[in-house]
Amino acid sequence: MGFLNRLFGKPTPKQENEKSEQPTSKESPKIEPIKTEKELFESYAAYGFEKQVDFSELIEDKSWDADLTRGTITFGDGLEFPLQIIGSFSYSVNTWLWSWANSQSNLPENLLTDAKALKAFGVKNKIDQLRTPEYSIKQDDLHRLGLIAVGMFDADAYYLADYGSGVMLMTVKSEKIQQNRKDNHYRIFTTFPQVISNFEVDHRNTLIHYLKSKGYEIEESDSQVIGTKANEKCTASLDSLNRVVNLGG
Repeated sequence: MGFLNRLFGKPTPKQENEKSEQPTSKESPKIEPIKTEKELFESYAAYGFEKQVDFSELIEDKSWDADLTRGTITFGDGLEFPLQIIGSFSYSVNTWLWSWANSQSNLPENLLTDAKALKAFGVKNKIDQLRTPEYSIKQDDLHRLGLIAVGMFDADAYYLADYGSGVMLMTVKSEKIQQNRKDNHYRIFTTFPQVISNFEVDHRNTLIHYLKSKGYEIEESDSQVIGTKANEKCTASLDSLNRVVNLGG
């Protein structure tokens, strides 16, 4: 997933000392009655992907610096956002470690709120990927975890911070990021094809959740999904395997 890595992770930390934005107060996670990691991912993948593209345009190729004492991540000279630490990936052993299980790093408890909520959801619904402290994973799968975290907690983006021996997955939420969003109707026709090109998902489920996230009313049949919001319409034709073969509006 070179395309995703170019968008959502930058390798060079940079020291900054700008005034930070105050961390956003946390609300209850937006949790659907979902029982598997696949269903969870399909619920949030497309809308989160759209957010990520806008976030990548905002931070461009600026270097990053995370200040865990202050609970912020900074890009370049003027972009600083509150963060949550979801977990980390080790290059040496190719494993994922949830931040709530990372006892050696002494991570601030207030930065683990979302990760602990993901664990609780995993325990309740018996989703191993969310409740197992450490396990083998492909680096590309970090994007799946990032999009799930963004969706469940209505974050504005995730970031893969390469610190040399591994990658830390963080989520961010800020009005500055929201002001850069381009959440319009026509994004559907560029975003959704990118999602189904980069991830193995059920097209029907992923599209329906995407349209609902953007405020569309849904009508569906065996071969069609129609999303309507005011005067805007998105129509998808599907084959017998629920693959989108035509998308227009």
